[in-house]
Amino acid sequence: MRISSLQIFNTGVSNMQKGQTALAKTQEQISTGKNLNRPSDDPVAAAQILKYRRELAATETYQENITVSQRRLELEELTLQQINDASDRLKELAIQGNNSTLNNQNRAGIAEEAKQIQQFVLGLMNTKDAQGEYLFSGAKGDTQPFVADGQDGFSYAGDTEVRFIQTGPSALIQSTDAGRDIFQVVPGDPSLKPLNAPAGLTVSVNEVGLLGDYLDDKGRTDLTLKLTSSGGYTLVDSADLPVNDSNNNPISGTAVAGATVDLTDPLGISFTMPSPLLDAPNTSVVPPVSAVTLRPEVPQRSILTTAQDLIEALKTPITDQASREESGAKLARVMDEIGISQDSLRQAVTQLGGRLVTLENQSSVNQDYDIFTQTALLNLEDLDYASAIAKFSFQEVALQAAQQTFARVNNLSLFNYL
Repeated sequence: MRISSLQIFNTGVSNMQKGQTALAKTQEQISTGKNLNRPSDDPVAAAQILKYRRELAATETYQENITVSQRRLELEELTLQQINDASDRLKELAIQGNNSTLNNQNRAGIAEEAKQIQQFVLGLMNTKDAQGEYLFSGAKGDTQPFVADGQDGFSYAGDTEVRFIQTGPSALIQSTDAGRDIFQVVPGDPSLKPLNAPAGLTVSVNEVGLLGDYLDDKGRTDLTLKLTSSGGYTLVDSADLPVNDSNNNPISGTAVAGATVDLTDPLGISFTMPSPLLDAPNTSVVPPVSAVTLRPEVPQRSILTTAQDLIEALKTPITDQASREESGAKLARVMDEIGISQDSLRQAVTQLGGRLVTLENQSSVNQDYDIFTQTALLNLEDLDYASAIAKFSFQEVALQAAQQTFARVNNLSLFNYL
């Protein structure tokens, strides 16, 4: 086979260029410390590196979310503990105010301290976090949750929704709380609200305790008052079964228009028959049979309202034994309500503790995953200097050999032998 001088020359040049390219690549790797300096160096490894970097960025975001949530929940926990301590003091004041040796002036002084504690608790319930959002307004972080109405009353302006924050690839944690669920837990006086009632029908609560006992026993389900155009009435429960009195007799009867029907046994209520009652079944203001829904309503009160009851009870002068007994009953109720509020506070603190533990565990998982991903990324991206330097030396020697070989071969010519 004939080999021309041009072919020998081109082969030598090609070998030297390949050697120089490989040497330059290794030199670049050594100077940058990276195994891959461009995607074309290794497309598969480059795609994996991009994936690892995205996962590291996501993990960093998860850790930031955990830090923010931990800071918020720890502040919330501290705030609830302070409210609980203030509630303890209110209970002490209620016990102190029930002392028969105190005069009205002494009781007024205790009421003043209770007022200061009430305002302190109101401030705590409207606490903001480091981002300027209210802790206890649910998902409405920019809305003040508890507002005084100027008449010794308080209302909740937040909502019942809560927000969740992502702390891992598939992990969510509740990061906000609704103040209504934590603080407005004291049941107020129950009532029955008539729905779709004919004109003139009213319902009054005569014995709050009896109605409360009935609802606690039977459940807070709707009752139905069936009326006829001739003045007949029947009371049934949500299953359309008759409601019985204490003698196990169904509640039913007749009454004239405008009359008050006493249902103190067993509900502690009375209602007024609508007026007028018409005998003609097809020309009625009241239909021949009118089913009126009686819906139980139990307002929920907060520790702020309980504190207001304490203040008013202590400010009310005691003039005789009857007023003293009435005051004692009010203070006893105040202490019971404070106990209910504190039970809710303790439950909320327990839940917060559980969430904080979950955040701590998730943070540990994220840190382990971050280390694993960083290691995998380094294995793909970072350079092994010892191997690279040895490779560089080998390539340098190979390039020098190629250059020397090219010089020798290039000097071969038939003219040297003529």
